Amino acid sequence: MGACGQAPGFVLPSADVKDPAHILEGTPATEVLPELLGPGDLESRRHHGFSPFTGTSLDMTLRSLGVSAVVALGVSLDLGIPGPALEAVNLGYRVNVVTDAVAGVREEYAQAVLRYTIGLLATRTATAELIKAWT
Repeated sequence: MGACGQAPGFVLPSADVKDPAHILEGTPATEVLPELLGPGDLESRRHHGFSPFTGTSLDMTLRSLGVSAVVALGVSLDLGIPGPALEAVNLGYRVNVVTDAVAGVREEYAQAVLRYTIGLLATRTATAELIKAWT
């Protein structure tokens, strides 16, 4: 384990603020990997917080496109998934969290978040189920 009991390679956000350049627009740390973007994909940038909705135009963009449901996946179940899931629910979206496409520090905690927090906010589904529903 690293400092503060964290897993190696995982840096707590509070530790990040010691380096003011860690989230400067235009630095590699803020760029989306090109292979993740497809033709016609939209990008919404945020400059603070854990939710992609607060302080951005994401809600307005989604509503203008007629979106009523969002899919959450990625890192982390510690903060990065519950925050946006809760805010999306508060804004009236249906939320789906892809259970095999999320991760958290300590597997037991991640599973507890999926069960006790995400289970109250969102539909939980596996990638294969989501792909099947979309095709």
